[in-house]
Amino acid sequence: MTLPLVNIFSTCYEVWSRREPTRDEMTKHFQKTGVMLSSVNDRLEERITNAFEAAKYSCTVGGADNRLEDFINSTLDSDASYKTWKARMPSKTPVALSKYQSQFPNFSPSKVDIEINNIGASLCEGQILFHGGLWPTANPNQFITDRPLSTSFCPQIALRNAEHRGKAYDANQIDLLVLRASTPKTNVFSFRRAGTRLGHENEVLFASGAILTLISRDLVRSDYPAAKDSAPEKQIKVYILTVDIT
Repeated sequence: MTLPLVNIFSTCYEVWSRREPTRDEMTKHFQKTGVMLSSVNDRLEERITNAFEAAKYSCTVGGADNRLEDFINSTLDSDASYKTWKARMPSKTPVALSKYQSQFPNFSPSKVDIEINNIGASLCEGQILFHGGLWPTANPNQFITDRPLSTSFCPQIALRNAEHRGKAYDANQIDLLVLRASTPKTNVFSFRRAGTRLGHENEVLFASGAILTLISRDLVRSDYPAAKDSAPEKQIKVYILTVDIT
């Protein structure tokens, strides 16, 4: 079973500076909608039309644009292809997958793989997802995952996962992977977004055995602020890696 393409940025995401509305603008808006207007768009600052641009923007702002996440959530809610994804997942999350999400890292990779492969859903060619972490230095060009791989429709979520519990701080680096499905064979599970504590992560989980091939590496910034409990903040490098995943 192949899941249809979900293109988050088929409609571009625009980043605007905001200003206070004039009295006339407030009056007209209230007469039209019955709602008070608190701010209006002033100047277009960014126009994001693809996944790479979204990843770069997220690294630049430090994953702190709530409107981008709202845009992605809204796109998924209205996307016909994503509705097909939901229809092809079990109505109730299998136990092993539920434990993975709620008890990570205390879960059984083998049981997770069995559940994902029993469902038998794979991505279509060209599907884009994001993963934040660190590319293994022992495998400079390609590696095969030996455990389930977590990804997201949202680059900001992937970036925050890379920072979680000081991981980026300890590694002195973040690699934000823009993953493109290429001749996809590895099965995936798309977690529910509604009625679950971690639904905001828009998570798609790959079974073990995915082949990741590095296409390009781009340094986005060298001054990304990294933090860890009881440690002084420091600046680290952030790279965007364009990767084919099979």
